[in-house]
Amino acid sequence: MARPTCRRLACLSLALALIAPWPLVARADAALDWMATVDEATAKVPGLRGERARTIAWLAAFNALDAIDPRYRPYPPAPAALPADAVKPSREAALAAALYTVLVLDADADQALLVRRYRDTLAGVKAPGEREAGTILGQQAALMLLAVRSTDRLGRIEPRPSPAALGVFVEAPHAKASRSIAAAGLAPFGIRSVLGFDPGPPPAPGSDAALREIAEVRALGGVASARRSGDQTAAALFWVTGESTDYAAVLKGALEARKLDALDVARVAALDAMISIDASIVGTTLKERYLHWRPESAIAGSLAVDRDVAWQPMVRAPNSPEYPSTGATAAGIYEVELPRLFGLDGAIELNNGQTQQARRWPNAAALADEFAASRIWAGAHFRSAIDAGRRVGRGVASEILERQLLPR
Repeated sequence: MARPTCRRLACLSLALALIAPWPLVARADAALDWMATVDEATAKVPGLRGERARTIAWLAAFNALDAIDPRYRPYPPAPAALPADAVKPSREAALAAALYTVLVLDADADQALLVRRYRDTLAGVKAPGEREAGTILGQQAALMLLAVRSTDRLGRIEPRPSPAALGVFVEAPHAKASRSIAAAGLAPFGIRSVLGFDPGPPPAPGSDAALREIAEVRALGGVASARRSGDQTAAALFWVTGESTDYAAVLKGALEARKLDALDVARVAALDAMISIDASIVGTTLKERYLHWRPESAIAGSLAVDRDVAWQPMVRAPNSPEYPSTGATAAGIYEVELPRLFGLDGAIELNNGQTQQARRWPNAAALADEFAASRIWAGAHFRSAIDAGRRVGRGVASEILERQLLPR
C-alpha cells in the first residue's frame, strides 16, 4: 500500500463523519461478526499487504476498546484511557470505526461490504452521544497506528537470473512474472528481531544430509510414489487445498465457547494477526537469504545428482525459494496458538471445504506434526526446511504471546 498522505487521512475522517447509520438492527456479538467481516473484506488483498492491513486494524480495535475498559497494556501509540467523567463511548461503535478506518484505505478491499457492515453496526447504537464518542475513539486509534506505520514499504520480488549452481533456487518454467512480496521495507509488529529467528542454512549441497533428504522426498513426494500411504496422500491434499473460512470457523467456535467480551476477542484477533505477519516477514526474509532450490530442481533438474527427469512433485510447489517452509511455520504457529490463545487444548477437527474431507487430531501438537510432514509428502519441501520452519513458527508465536498486549 502506498504511504497514506495527510490529505487522504483528513478526507477519510470527514467521510466517516458524514456516514449516517441506516436503521438496521445490529448483530448481538459485534466483535465475532467483525472477525468474519475483516477476513471476507480483505480476501482479495494480496499477501503481506493484506496481513499488514488486518494487523493494524485489529490492533487499532484493541487499543480503542482497551481505552474504554483498561485491562491490558496497549500497543503503542494508543489513545489515553478515558477520564472517569467522560461520555462512555459505545464499544460497538469504537470497534467498527477502528476496523473500518484502516481497511477502507486499501483499494482491493471489499469497500461495499465494509460500508454496509459499518453502517449496520452504528445503527445498533441507539444513544447518539455514545455512538459519536465511540466512533471518534475508534478513528483516533486507527489513525495513530496508520501514521506510525506510514513508512512501511512493500514491493514485489522480480525474477532475476540465478547462477546455475548446485542447491540454488531458480525460477521454474511455469513461474509467473513475479514470485512474492518482499518484506525488506516492513518492520515486524511484535518480535524484537527478524534475524533472531534465523535457524542457519540448510544442509550443504552434496553433503550426506542433503542427499538423505533428497532421497526422502524422491521416495515420498512424487506424483507416482509407491511408498506414500493413502492417508499421507489425503493429508497432503488436505493441507494444500481448502479455504481460510474452514480454519476460521473452528477458531470462531472456540472463542464463542469461551464467552469472551469484545475487548478479549479483539485482543485474540490482534495477537493472531501479529503472529501471522511477523512469521511471514521472517519467512520471506530467510527464503531470500538462502535461495535454496526446490525438490523438483534437486531431483529432476539439470544439476541434480542421480537425475530423474520423469520425477514430478505430487503438488506443484510455489514459485519461491524452498528454505524454510512457510507451511511448517504455520504448523509451528498452530502448535502454540491453538492451546495458548484459543483454548483448544484437546481434540481438534477441521473440515476441508474443497475436498469435503474431515480430519481429526488428539491435540494441536499432533495437528502440527501432520501439517509439517505433509509438505514432504506433497513433494514441496525437504526435511531441513520443515524443521526450520516449524521452529520459526513456534518461536515467533511464543515471543509475541509473552511480550505483547499483556494484562496491566
